[in-house]
Order: sequence, then C-alpha cells, then structure tokens
Amino acid sequence: MYLRIYNNLCSSNCQRKELWLPGSGIHRHHILPKHMGGLDEDNNYTYLYPREHQIAHFLLWKIYKNPNDLRSMHMLGAKLTISQRKIVGIWCRDNKIGIHGSSSENRKQWALKGLETQKESNNKKTFYYWSTETGRKERCALGGKSGSKTQIKNKIGIFDSNKRTEYAKLGGQSLKGMICVTNGIHRTRIKPHLLDEYVSNGYRLGFTLFS
Repeated sequence: MYLRIYNNLCSSNCQRKELWLPGSGIHRHHILPKHMGGLDEDNNYTYLYPREHQIAHFLLWKIYKNPNDLRSMHMLGAKLTISQRKIVGIWCRDNKIGIHGSSSENRKQWALKGLETQKESNNKKTFYYWSTETGRKERCALGGKSGSKTQIKNKIGIFDSNKRTEYAKLGGQSLKGMICVTNGIHRTRIKPHLLDEYVSNGYRLGFTLFS
C-alpha cells in the first residue's frame, strides 16, 4: 500500500519541473534515494512541495525502514516521535553522521543545509522562523499573552484583588514625606532635604508643567 501511494505521489508531480525555480518553494526529490543507489538523472527526479517531500520520505521509511529517510523528514521540518529520534540518533552515532562525524566542517554544512530547507518551507514552526525578527516578535507576544492568561486565571500579582491593595499601600508608603517640585518642563517628587538644591537649579514647589 505504501509503495503504491509513493509511486503515485512521485509520478503525478514530475511535470512540476518547469516550476522548480529558486524561491518557488518546490523541492527536487530523488525517486530512488541516493542512499539507495539513486542517480542524479532527470528520470529519477520528481518535484514536491515541502509537506509532500516530508510525506515522500515518511512513505520510504514505512517501505524500507531506512533511518536516512527519518533524517530527511527531520531536516524538512517534520516532528519525529521519541522512538524515531532514538533510531536516527543511534544510526548517526554508529555511522559517524552529522554531529557524530569527525569533521566540524561537515557539522556546519549539515546545519546550514537544515536551515536552508526550513527557510524554503515557510513553516512557522521551525527554528529558522523563530530566529527571524518576525518570529522573535511573535514568540515574545505569545509569551506575554500566555503569561497574562496564566496570571489572570490563577489570580497572580496585580490580578489578585488583595495583592492590588497591598501594592497600592506599598506605593503610598514609598511616596510618604516626599514633596512635589517642577521647573515647568520637568516635575518630580523629592525628599525635603533636597529642596534647596532643586530650587537653586530653577525648580519650585508644585507639579504644574508649562503648556
């Protein structure tokens, strides 16, 4: 069943070759994977969108159980199960692949290739997206909303009516004994013993600013 679905997926998308351009979001996929002896030939290529590409390697994994296809799924942004990640980790360790390889340059190339694939996928759930300025802002906004919802639900901090009263009292105590001064442009509260110093610098008692 998996083989039939895989063959249909590949054969029905070979005609996309003319759409395969930089920035198109279309990936060139080896129908017979290179790790299985597939060649870089036109008749061994099909052209898939990122999600289809993930599915293609998932189908290959179901058919042949080759960890290389799980690795490809992961590099394409698919979320592997714990058991699948363990299979990939053991296989990479035993074959000195990726971070288990001896060459730091190889590790760097794998990382760059993975980021490039994530960039092309336009998937908002990838490390690449969250590392962009837009992604960072979205992540901060989500964190703020999540934090506020949790505080409101659990009545934490200022969302606790008893705490609000306590905070207000603390705020009032911190201002106790302070006096207001202004120079017409800037206003502030100071301790009484600083009044002469502020007056010598053009301040007066009050809190009104010039219009």
